[in-house]
Amino acid sequence: MKTILKLSVMAIGAALLSACSGELLDTESRTAPTADFLYTSPEGLQKAIVGLYDKDREIVTSSVDNEGAEMYSVIMLDYCTDLMLFRSGTAATFARLNNFKTSTNLFNSYWKLYYSIIGKANEIIAGARGQGLDNEKVAQIYGEACCFRARAYFMLFQRYERLYLNVEPTSIDNAFGRTFRAAGRDEIFTQIKSDLSEAIKYLDWKLPSNGTMVEYGRLTQGVARHIRAQVAMWEEDWSEAAAQVDTIFANGTHRMAASAAAVFNNAEYTDPEVLYAFQFSDKPGGGNSVSGGVTSGHRLSLIVTAGYKGISGFIESNEYGGYGWGRVYPNSYLLSLYDKSKDRRYTELFQHEWYYNDPQSAKYGQLFVPTATQYISNAHPCSVKHMDKWTHQDNPALRSSFKDVMVYRLAETALIGCEAYFHKEGGNSAKALEYYNKTWQRAGNNRFNGPLTLDIILDETARECHFEGVRWNQLKRLGLLGERVRAHAGDTVADDPKLPSDYAEARANFSDSRDWRWPIPQTQLDLMPGFGQNAGW
Repeated sequence: MKTILKLSVMAIGAALLSACSGELLDTESRTAPTADFLYTSPEGLQKAIVGLYDKDREIVTSSVDNEGAEMYSVIMLDYCTDLMLFRSGTAATFARLNNFKTSTNLFNSYWKLYYSIIGKANEIIAGARGQGLDNEKVAQIYGEACCFRARAYFMLFQRYERLYLNVEPTSIDNAFGRTFRAAGRDEIFTQIKSDLSEAIKYLDWKLPSNGTMVEYGRLTQGVARHIRAQVAMWEEDWSEAAAQVDTIFANGTHRMAASAAAVFNNAEYTDPEVLYAFQFSDKPGGGNSVSGGVTSGHRLSLIVTAGYKGISGFIESNEYGGYGWGRVYPNSYLLSLYDKSKDRRYTELFQHEWYYNDPQSAKYGQLFVPTATQYISNAHPCSVKHMDKWTHQDNPALRSSFKDVMVYRLAETALIGCEAYFHKEGGNSAKALEYYNKTWQRAGNNRFNGPLTLDIILDETARECHFEGVRWNQLKRLGLLGERVRAHAGDTVADDPKLPSDYAEARANFSDSRDWRWPIPQTQLDLMPGFGQNAGW
């Protein structure tokens, strides 16, 4: 049975975190009257760590700078890669690679979010060490905080590279007179690996439970090892990445589902393939908000679902994902990668066709054949990974979703193992082929017997992990981001003749001097004299 982190705890943690805005000189949280309670008792630490989970989930729900789900969309929906077609609306600057400024809100909000997590993790880690890690509950919380801090620094590094490294709680005694120095890559990775080693040491493989209620959405040893494998890939430490993947699969806590669709075709991500997901519910404490008596969750489903309701003869329906804006779609390059006669993912992970569904329409039940303008706005193929057919059964017109949100799953772990063994042992590596076929063969394809190439692995990663925050980081890590964006980002009429015009601005706008990394936000530079900006900005 699934449970979520309840409001009675969540509200306390969230309120305490609200003071930690991400600015590096903020001392209010550490010196607040509640600090003694939070960091001197296991119960206090538990409330503090629950607040961190709520903070982590803000990448989907944050109302900071009126961004809504923009941060998650940019990071997870393959913005500015070779797999995504952007129509309009959500985070347009990041999709089209234009109108960038160091003061762009999202740059600052993303930085603030993860430095806020780091700041609170620093306090929890210090508090746990002060209480002693021989207490099982304290040790568990310590491991979670170490994993949060490692993940936050890793998320920041992949986008900004140039970071300020701080692993001590901010207090009135150390907040002023700092020298702000950009940490070197090796220094950052050493800290991330140290935190992950601690997380692996103190976290259990299994999710915590409260009686019969499993606390889905908590960090576990499997999550820490998955992130450790990701870090090893960035360091080209193929042996370490392969060892972490082998350990995860050998343990058996996490298992591949019967299909990718079996994971995503649910409102709740409780399948053993899921390593870490943000939990949502319309119940108290479920990552929702209430305004004017109406409970709302997140808007990811709206972003990825076509606006079919804009066509006469259609009504909102759960079958088609409820209300849709039609802003982010899979492009023709991604769809071309599937063997349409064998690969079940082509039909199971995408909505390709719409049939008139208004019983009052004379065309009820007939296939909708769109014009070019209708195609891009109302009937373009959609990825169903974030579509929501479940949580608004009584009100499919609701402009909100309570479906859980994916962060990591075992299919990505397998493909990390495949690439690691490929680099380590070559294209005929038995282990590389074993991990490749975990997703490839599961999808209905004949077993692949090699030899593997990097392009083959990249194609399978795209087929399996699109819109899961994998592609941008993978292409950057391999030095392929620029050439892939220029070749395939978005779609042109030549790529897809159904389009009314080209939707491929990023191809022409990608700048090698700028777009491999984000700028340090100007508001943060103002707080860090002498820190310096990233090259190209």
